[in-house]
Amino acid sequence: MVAMVRLGALVGLIFLSSCSQYLNMSRIEADIQDDIERQGRRLTLKDVICPNRVVKQAEAYFRCVGELPDGGQFTINVTQQDDQGTLDWDVPSSKVLINLASLEEKIQAEIRDAVGKSLAVDCRDTYRVNQRGDSFECDVVGAGIVAAGRVESVLVKVNGQSNLEWQEVLIGAVPAAPQAAASGAAASAEATDEKPDVATAAANSTPAAAEEDEDED
Repeated sequence: MVAMVRLGALVGLIFLSSCSQYLNMSRIEADIQDDIERQGRRLTLKDVICPNRVVKQAEAYFRCVGELPDGGQFTINVTQQDDQGTLDWDVPSSKVLINLASLEEKIQAEIRDAVGKSLAVDCRDTYRVNQRGDSFECDVVGAGIVAAGRVESVLVKVNGQSNLEWQEVLIGAVPAAPQAAASGAAASAEATDEKPDVATAAANSTPAAAEEDEDED
């Protein structure tokens, strides 16, 4: 019996039950490909290729390769959780495929370090093809209020080197708290019918290079 479930946002989990001492690699390849395509944005894989013969062994590691229709290849890291064929796997970001769940964590950490406040970021899917010149937005879930204004979303761009850069998209500005006038009377804020300007804040944005996979010896 074979089943696959999504474990969090970063990894897949595969349960394989068999009397053989070897893993069913053709089934593993098919299941990983299906799971990546389901979690990706308009993502179709040409193939997933794993080693031909792998013995069941707890904590053993092996690497598979995913291939896009245009020939681009990316790494899939697979670890055996036990000696019964239970596997977990993950796809690190590369110059071919972006792991959006990992990107969300990086953006959230950078915003937290910059403004001292945690904001929840949602890039919607889990995987996206890394295309030079591409751009997309990740939503900020919740109020998203910081000192400079309200963070509506995060704009992500892929530069000419296939690296990622992002910046917060601010809507208007948060009104300052009323301050006491010289006479001691409280100052009042005037209402306005004007729509807030949309601006992008570059102060807290830094390039985030997509990690390129390195072959193991």
